[in-house]
Amino acid sequence: MLPMTRVQELWRYPVKSMQGEPCEELVVGVHGVAGDRSFGVLDLGSGTIISAKRDGRLLEATAKMTSDEVWVRLPGGDELPRGVALDRELTKWLGREVRLVEATSHGVGTYECPEDFERDDSDTEKWQGTGFSFVDESDLHLLTSEDLNRLARDRPELQWNARRFRPNIVLDASDGASSSALTNQCLQIGEAVVQVTKGCTRCVMTTRAQPGGLDRELDILRHVIHNWHNEVGVRASVTRPGRVVLGDTVVLESATIDAADTSTM
Repeated sequence: MLPMTRVQELWRYPVKSMQGEPCEELVVGVHGVAGDRSFGVLDLGSGTIISAKRDGRLLEATAKMTSDEVWVRLPGGDELPRGVALDRELTKWLGREVRLVEATSHGVGTYECPEDFERDDSDTEKWQGTGFSFVDESDLHLLTSEDLNRLARDRPELQWNARRFRPNIVLDASDGASSSALTNQCLQIGEAVVQVTKGCTRCVMTTRAQPGGLDRELDILRHVIHNWHNEVGVRASVTRPGRVVLGDTVVLESATIDAADTSTM
C-alpha cells in the first residue's frame, strides 16, 4: 500500500541556489521540471556555476519565471530580468565578474563545494552536472511531510523546513511513512510517472541561513549524518512526462526499477 495520498507542495528553482518559487502546478519533462535550475550564475574567472554550497549568499536572492523570462531580486534591490543590468548588479553584489547563463546554451556546469561542511574555507570539491539543466545530478527530488515530522521529533529545537532541502515535490504522508518507503518504486504523480532511484544524500546547503528566519544551523546536517545515514528525501528520474498539480493523488505503479542514480540542489 502506498503510504502517501497527495501532492502537498510544488517547488521550482529557476536559478541554481537562489530561492525558488512555490507553484500550483509543474510541467514535468523527460529531464525534470520545466524551468527548474534552467539558469545559473557563471563565475567568469573560474568557469564554475556558483552554488550556495560554496557561496551561501546566493540563497539571499530570489528567482521566478514568467511565461518567457526569468526575474531575479537581489537583497534590497529591484526585480530585474536577465540581461546586462542584472549581470552588473550580480557582479557588484558578489564582488567578482559573473553572468546569468542558461543551461541549454552553456552546457554541462561545473560546481564547487567545501570538503568540510563546517568550514567554508576548507578545500574545494568539484563535480559536473547533467548538461540538461543546472541540477547537481538528478531530474527530480521528492520529500514527504513525514520526513520533516520525524526530524522535528528527533530534534525539536532545530528549524526543519522544506526549504532547507529544496525539493521539487513534497508528498503528504498521512499515515506516518517517510520517503525511504519509496525507494525502488515507480509512482504516478498527477500525469507524470517517475522512478525513485535512491535516497538523497545531504550537504552543507541544509545548514545555510535563508531569508524568512532560517538560521545557520550546523546541527541540521550533523543530525542527518549521524542518525539518518545522511539521507533525507529521494532522487527520481522521469519515465513519463506530464503535468503535476497541487492536491494530485499519488499511485503506486510498480516496485521494479533498474535506473541510474541522480540528485538535485
